[in-house]
Amino acid sequence: MPFEDIVAIVPASGNGERFGQPKSKARHGGKTFTELIRTALEEAGIKRVAIASGWETPDMLSTLRQAVRELKDSQATGYLIWPVDHPFVSAMTARALCEAFLAQPDAVIRPSYHGRSGHPVLIPAWLDLEQNDDGQGLAGLIRSQVCTVIDIPVDDAAVLRNVNTLFDLEE
Repeated sequence: MPFEDIVAIVPASGNGERFGQPKSKARHGGKTFTELIRTALEEAGIKRVAIASGWETPDMLSTLRQAVRELKDSQATGYLIWPVDHPFVSAMTARALCEAFLAQPDAVIRPSYHGRSGHPVLIPAWLDLEQNDDGQGLAGLIRSQVCTVIDIPVDDAAVLRNVNTLFDLEE
């Protein structure tokens, strides 16, 4: 399995106030957002998946930190951070990100659609998530640790499709 050292982390701890329910439990086409993401990950060949839910964390970076702490015994070289509010990203996109990471394992890999970067993002496991982010989130940590960021062009508009409200499902 070529992606055995990559762990997908799906931050899904939010209560979904704007959405009306936790997005991890939201359904589309008969499947929860989490199930849609798991299916795409399986199709992409990513077997190691951590659903980061059930924690009272103030933001996505805090959820990510908690998930990585719980994976402390992991032999991961990289973490594919796939927010639960991006449930429609294709398996092909996930595979492209992982393949790029295998070629550049010290870089942050982002999908790019028509010049705009989106999600999910693949980060090297050596990135110090516990460092003070000065309120800048994961992007601030990446900048402060001087990580190379590589944008991978994909033909997948879903990398930009952040589902925050029920209206966002109608697009």
